Amino acid sequence: MPEEIRWVKTHCARMDHGGCGLLVEVNGNEILQVKGDPEGYLNKGYTCYKGRVSADRLTHPDRLRHPLKRVGQRGEGKWQRISWDQALDETAQNLLRIKEKHGARAVGFGVGMPKGLEHFVLIRLANIFGSPNVISIQDVCHAGREVTGLHTCGFYPVADLHHPTKLMFFWGSNLASTSEEGQIFSQVTSQLTAGAKMIVVDPRRTELARRADLWLQLRPGTTQVLALAVINVICEENLYDKAFVEKYTHGFSELSQHIKQYPPEKVAEITWVSAEAIRKAARMYAEAKPAALQWGNAIEHDVNVFDATRALACLMGITGNLDVPG
Repeated sequence: MPEEIRWVKTHCARMDHGGCGLLVEVNGNEILQVKGDPEGYLNKGYTCYKGRVSADRLTHPDRLRHPLKRVGQRGEGKWQRISWDQALDETAQNLLRIKEKHGARAVGFGVGMPKGLEHFVLIRLANIFGSPNVISIQDVCHAGREVTGLHTCGFYPVADLHHPTKLMFFWGSNLASTSEEGQIFSQVTSQLTAGAKMIVVDPRRTELARRADLWLQLRPGTTQVLALAVINVICEENLYDKAFVEKYTHGFSELSQHIKQYPPEKVAEITWVSAEAIRKAARMYAEAKPAALQWGNAIEHDVNVFDATRALACLMGITGNLDVPG
């Protein structure tokens, strides 16, 4: 007797942080189709190609379904199937052998981009083993901004593109190619259609840069000083949100003195962005209410991530665009 075909509501949890709502057509234990859920809070029925074909990972002929042990020389591609018990036993024995000979610190425990509890389980494993060496992608993907956000304003600021905004300010983020912490490209296009302006800071002429009202093609690794120059203009021209600054911020007088070292003319030589463009970006952002500042992983790919993130969080704060709709 054929199984009854049914539609299951779920969400995409492994492709990005966004969690697009999905509808999955199921026949018995087989997934027939994946499509966007029109009631999805984030995606409103849209889904990317990765999400639509994600079920293929379950049935792809190249999926690894059991442990394999190399039997030839490295690089020969010769493997032998072994049991899970044997794989776990040999792994544990080799780890203990290395620990006995070289110490626990000789082992590093690594994982790719964790999307669930696997990273925390790995940390626990490393702790029990006695190694402080836990390696993951978070140091160049998300963690730098999150830690700095907590230091600067007590939480991790995320751009709100669910509500109408007057301007989107993208720093090293290209939502046309990859999603970021709950923002997807369909939100950007909806905001543009509604009349929002867009500034893009990126060394590359990305799809967003091509569509931007203003593109700041900065020298890689100079995000932090460019952000300080934007703050300089906003403070020097009295464009900051005085009510927000007086009520919710600390240290504004120190910040306003510090940024005097970073006038646009000086910063232009460092960043390769003209002083005129820096001033234009600062005025556009400060005068738009509300304005959403969206940052991407790219600002975490150099040693200045703490300073860059802190400067951008301050930029949100002095313009009153921190923790507000849009």
